[in-house]
Amino acid sequence: MSATGTFRATGLLRRGSFLLVILAIYVFLLVPVAIVMITSFTERSFPAIPYDGISLRWYVELMSDSRLLGALVTSLIVATGASILSVAFGTAAAVGFVRAEFPYKEQISTIMLLPMIISPVITGIAMIRFFGLVDISSGYPALVVGHSIITIPYVFLLVRSELLTFDEDLEQASRVLGADPTVTFTNVTAPLIAPALLAGYFVAFVVSFGEFTATQFLIAPGTSTVPVEIYTMMTTGLSPTINALSTVLVVIMIVGALLSRYLAR
Repeated sequence: MSATGTFRATGLLRRGSFLLVILAIYVFLLVPVAIVMITSFTERSFPAIPYDGISLRWYVELMSDSRLLGALVTSLIVATGASILSVAFGTAAAVGFVRAEFPYKEQISTIMLLPMIISPVITGIAMIRFFGLVDISSGYPALVVGHSIITIPYVFLLVRSELLTFDEDLEQASRVLGADPTVTFTNVTAPLIAPALLAGYFVAFVVSFGEFTATQFLIAPGTSTVPVEIYTMMTTGLSPTINALSTVLVVIMIVGALLSRYLAR
């Protein structure tokens, strides 16, 4: 075999090995989710592969379960509110860190990421103590503020990385033409970093929606979220209703991801 043929064969082998590794990772990540979704269509009273035919029994049960529907509404409200706050404060922080110069900027930016690093248990305890001092009541106020604290670092990282590659000459041209900083950001900067803003919003929404550990310290009667309700239900037995709810959540997340991708384009 010639040297060229050997080189091509080696390249194909490496490419094939790489594709096999990627496929194995996708299988490892997605097969458990697929099993949860498939077992939600069983007729039996426990999660099982629906060999006897597909049934929507547990989706009907889900739609009639006021507690789970209430938790779903609570999670949607909290995740939406926390995402909006995270985008607002995370973007402001990113603009400040990129555009301004001040001492110990890198060290302070690292501190901004602490909610991503510290254990959620410690974060939840710290939040409940702090909210007690500043008189923020448990329930929706504590959940929205607490989740926004957890998700702000994600928005901060995404927007800051986008601003670091941003052409500042466009902002300077806007100011030369007489626009103030607010108008410049609204009409020039924000539209150009919109993909990062949308990605930050979606990431914040997903993280907030799935947050469980710190949430346990912030809920109040009537404001339980979906992860907390699922955990409570699993302590008394595994019901296919949980699988049905999980399937609904997966569909919501997929639709949200596709919508975010479409809007970013």
